[in-house]
Amino acid sequence: MELMTATDAQAYWMSATIPSDQFLLYCFDRGAGSGASIEEIGPDLLERAAEIDDLTVRIAEVPRGLDFPYWVHAPVSTRQLRRHRARGWDDCLRILGAEMADQIDLRDHGWRVHLFDPIADAPGVDGPAVVAVLQIAHALADGALASDIARRLFGSDPLVSVRDVRTFSPTKAAARAVVSVPVRAVRLVVAAVGAHRAHRRREHDIAAGRVSAAPAGGRLVAVNTRPDHRRELRTVHTDRDTLRDIGGSVTRGALVVISEALSEHLDVDPSGGLRAEITIAKPGVRLARNHFRNAGIDLWITESDRAVRARRIGDEVAAAVERAAHPATVAESRAMASVPAAVIRWGVAGFDADVVPDTMTGNVVVSSVHRGAADLVLGGGRVVFTTGFPALSPMQTLTHGVHGIGDRVVISICSSPTGLADVDAYRDRLAARLNA
Repeated sequence: MELMTATDAQAYWMSATIPSDQFLLYCFDRGAGSGASIEEIGPDLLERAAEIDDLTVRIAEVPRGLDFPYWVHAPVSTRQLRRHRARGWDDCLRILGAEMADQIDLRDHGWRVHLFDPIADAPGVDGPAVVAVLQIAHALADGALASDIARRLFGSDPLVSVRDVRTFSPTKAAARAVVSVPVRAVRLVVAAVGAHRAHRRREHDIAAGRVSAAPAGGRLVAVNTRPDHRRELRTVHTDRDTLRDIGGSVTRGALVVISEALSEHLDVDPSGGLRAEITIAKPGVRLARNHFRNAGIDLWITESDRAVRARRIGDEVAAAVERAAHPATVAESRAMASVPAAVIRWGVAGFDADVVPDTMTGNVVVSSVHRGAADLVLGGGRVVFTTGFPALSPMQTLTHGVHGIGDRVVISICSSPTGLADVDAYRDRLAARLNA
């Protein structure tokens, strides 16, 4: 039993307005020696999940919203396994896109697994392949933690559970919330004073040129409109070396090809620019299940020289990482952790998803996560590739995932047809830019 952090509670409450479940897809070879049948794989996965502490929790609300919800024990259920039959890879993505409308209810459980019967045309796989997708609530895990959980689920190492299975008492939780008010008030004041001082230090550092100021947002483009319920998913498959040759790193290489393909596909006026919203891990010890920040970077579509564009994009990413590590940013996170539940819930309730902003932090989202060595297994088959599909938000109808396992990297596309016309043509442009 564990009290939710302010950051994770905010993610949970906001998910009612902006659906944010993550979908981590893993494709496994079904070559010789893959002994387990598809009927055996599902129960085996559930049995393994029952030994993973992060997969045996749900949330319990405190009466009258006096505090943040609690993480409490929840047994694994057969309802958390969904089996699908797809006619092939494209149909697999179509089915998964439709499943995105059914978001996790954290009051019941935090995740589910979608298991697809073997398909014959998975990219880069000779012979049949099994696709497994871990759908997990964002409040339960950010991209890095979700990838770690998936490694435990699809791994072969022995698992050791240390879960706390104490019974949750709403009455006691409410009483604890009331008693802790004075202590939390003091913590909030101390954290606020520290954040203010750190903010002033950042202002001095910006004036002295020791750190760059956060850039202003960019103008809206065609994909910055409201998505509808439809989700169109596509993937472009490549490898680590190809992207490193383009940008010096996997992430920079992906940002370069996305900038080229998207500016061409949307016929963007270079003078107006194009921006990406990226995710950056927070420095230091993980204090919440969501331990990251978002940052906007310029994609430098005015720069025709690919090598120069890659370098400038790299400079943008480095500057964003430096800002995220500044003491002021760290102090802001501490202050956020001290804000009362009622204040955060009030702020989330006041969010108006219908407001059209004048500028965007990023016209598109790009989330990049390396998922480790290609040593995961499922039913005797080894993992071939992995991908994921970052959620859309009220004014972003296009997101990209950049996910690698071993040497394989997949750039994913998640879009709504309200903003991105002809997703197949855009996918083809991305693939072409990889080989340019």
